[in-house]
Amino acid sequence: MEPFSVFLSSTVVSAFVAALISLRTNERKIQIENVTQERAKWRITMRNLSDSLVKASLTKDIQTVRFCCSQLALNVSPFSAEDRALIKAAELLATAEDKDAQVKEFTERMAILLKHDWERAKWEARPCFFRGKEPRRVPYNEFKYIDCPSQSAPKLPKSSLALWGHFAALSFSAGIIFFLAVGLTEPFQKLVKIFNDSRTNKPICAWIQFIYWSTVCGSMWSAAYLWFKGSEKRFLEIWFSK
Repeated sequence: MEPFSVFLSSTVVSAFVAALISLRTNERKIQIENVTQERAKWRITMRNLSDSLVKASLTKDIQTVRFCCSQLALNVSPFSAEDRALIKAAELLATAEDKDAQVKEFTERMAILLKHDWERAKWEARPCFFRGKEPRRVPYNEFKYIDCPSQSAPKLPKSSLALWGHFAALSFSAGIIFFLAVGLTEPFQKLVKIFNDSRTNKPICAWIQFIYWSTVCGSMWSAAYLWFKGSEKRFLEIWFSK
């Protein structure tokens, strides 16, 4: 029984959890570095293609326009209606009668695509519990009808109800964390001392109960902490935007 107790001691369990967290952190770091760098290169490529297309259309270099259109098609999704419309707008640069209007449409479509990719890259780089909703790509037809007055439009007033709601969630989650810290610290300290004592034989059912309640209480603490941090972030965003 003694080797089994040593194996399941809190020190070994803590080391195992720390190893898992470290592994996950390293994997996420590698993913962010590689994916983020490749997407940054892709945005640079798209900007260069846009410059070449606009210049070729203004100088009526049809061959260059066609070549850039083929390169553009290889760098966007063939399954996206917005991407197919972007390629179509690029192809019309060679034959459009109103060059200025066509260049404007192509530039706006490309700007929407690059803006969406940049917002999505920032969204993916955030921790999972801070991500929120994935950024939405605004369709061009919707973008055209957005009013853009010469003077900046006044900001819409933030909802005070939402601010108080996030503050209430912040306070409630902080109360849960305080209750867990005060109510469970001393009992679990005693349990850890007992289960780390190799001179005391403990039955299998006692180990199962110890691991079960440790997992339950740890999950409650983690959920309350994530709820607290999420509410804190949203509360501060609304507060500083006022």
